[in-house]
Amino acid sequence: MLLLIAYGNSLRRDDGAGLVLAEQLAGLWQEEGVAIRHLALQQLAPELALEISSSEVAKVLFVDTACSDQEHVTLHPLTSQESGRILGHQLTPESLLLYAQQLYGRCPPAWLLTIPGSDFGFGEGFSATTTGYLREASTNACQLYRQLEGL
Repeated sequence: MLLLIAYGNSLRRDDGAGLVLAEQLAGLWQEEGVAIRHLALQQLAPELALEISSSEVAKVLFVDTACSDQEHVTLHPLTSQESGRILGHQLTPESLLLYAQQLYGRCPPAWLLTIPGSDFGFGEGFSATTTGYLREASTNACQLYRQLEGL
């Protein structure tokens, strides 16, 4: 099973794009017969380590919006390593993978899928640029899944 963890704040404009992207991908992939558990969260929390370490989980895909110069939706492999801040309100996917490994003895392969964002102000809806990236990612959903299968 693929554990799909999306996080972001839908009331901070583009920051909610990762949540929408994950919902779109989960729907498309489920139609293709992919076994998925989809979680949509405002932020990452330590208790997710238990979900990640479950024996049913073969792969983990985190989905988030990134404020960066990237010009496409990107997919990066993750490792279970300490990445600076481990406790508090700002956990990273790598921290959760480390927790899963150290606390529960299991950490499946994981990736981070990021969608570029530029407007993180208060409000709903996405910038025109991020809306375009959402369309692009939905169009390439099957290709994204093949990338996960090949990694």
